Amino acid sequence: MNQSTAFTSFVFILISFFMFSGCHLFESTTVSSQEIAKASSWTSTDIGPSFEVCEGKEADEMNTCFKEIVTSTIKEFLLKTTPVASQRIEEEVLATLRVDEKGYFSLMTVDISNALRDALPDFEKILKDAVNQLPQAKPAIKSNVGIFVVSEFQLPIRILAQESN
Repeated sequence: MNQSTAFTSFVFILISFFMFSGCHLFESTTVSSQEIAKASSWTSTDIGPSFEVCEGKEADEMNTCFKEIVTSTIKEFLLKTTPVASQRIEEEVLATLRVDEKGYFSLMTVDISNALRDALPDFEKILKDAVNQLPQAKPAIKSNVGIFVVSEFQLPIRILAQESN
């Protein structure tokens, strides 16, 4: 065996050794949907979305501060807009709001009855405009991965409207 053939054989054996010893790097692992759900579930150590003025407070106070700012901003916008109702309305709607990983709000869904739709046909658009008026928030943080995450919450809104003449 000449020197060149021996070197080629040695290189081939060396490459084969690395390929077979490194196969564990290419193995795939399967994560069950239950493990994903458990890791994704909200825990007491996770931090919900917030506003800068709410920072530094205890977790419950910070959450209350966040809710008060969201509620008052939407309420003020709805009061300024004063939509005209075609009939008397007294009901509660449930709006689902999303705060994305950059802290921007969006209206995802709103549960509106047909009676409310008939009385205030522009209500969903007005509510969407109200949500768009919310200031940028600090996004939620998932503590087990330490990154900003999208969060959603439901906001009940009580509608009281008098029939316009």
